[in-house]
Amino acid sequence: RLLRAVENNRRHRILAHSPPRVSMHLIVFRRSFRRAVFSLWREGGWRTSFGSLLGICTLFQFLLLGLLAAAAMRSLLLSHSDLKLEMRPEASRGEVQQFLSTLLELPYVERAVYITREQALARIKTEDPSLAAFFEKFGVNNPFPDTIGITLTSLADYPTFSAFLSDSRWQALVDPSLLSSITHQEERVHELLRVANGGQNLASILLLLACAILLSTVIEFTRRSALGRSAEVLVERLMGADSSVLVLPFIWEATLLLWGSIVLSSLVLGLFLLMLPTLVPALSGDGALAPL
Repeated sequence: RLLRAVENNRRHRILAHSPPRVSMHLIVFRRSFRRAVFSLWREGGWRTSFGSLLGICTLFQFLLLGLLAAAAMRSLLLSHSDLKLEMRPEASRGEVQQFLSTLLELPYVERAVYITREQALARIKTEDPSLAAFFEKFGVNNPFPDTIGITLTSLADYPTFSAFLSDSRWQALVDPSLLSSITHQEERVHELLRVANGGQNLASILLLLACAILLSTVIEFTRRSALGRSAEVLVERLMGADSSVLVLPFIWEATLLLWGSIVLSSLVLGLFLLMLPTLVPALSGDGALAPL
């Protein structure tokens, strides 16, 4: 009984002076982190794996950029559908203004702008002076008709708007041949949508493939690191080390290399995005693809 009491007393003293379980976990994490950093600093075999991870992460981020671009193009095509309606030469300005007011009252018309033939010619003189000089040289009168620029709220509103223009009230203002061009434009937009959907699906498949390659690369690096230090792992296991303690340093090594490659590849992607308006002027602030 006396020996049992002494043993219990010793155990209580050990438990009283031992740190709590949360502190023990923090200590294990810190030690495994320091050990991983020391192992990476001591051994140089990680450079090849880091290069592979950097290449895969860069490819992954560029594929993600392509996926976002395809989704943005699809959203842009669906949300903004622009049309230009040329007015008949015999249509009076009052009738055109009344037609414009009716268009603005339609729920599926987001925006409608009246562009007179004088405004169109003035814009040509600003944007293309050579064409304006050609008109003046050969005495060509203003060839541009009065136009109404319309933006529909959605691509699905094309048929409804075509039916609205087919009304007999607007036959004296709008040429009926424009209906066929509107239908052709709708078909073109649907074709672009199919291309955007196809690019989005392809980018998604390639992203999944890149994820699988990235995962296999991390697993292969961890396996090679464990094989390279198999003697240390065996000694620690014989000394009774827990499995989590043995695995944590390798997890830290893979995590450090992975996050390092993600940060570096993000910098590469950021530099590419900064240079993109220079490489593709249409993507600049005043370019044709600025909304994209």
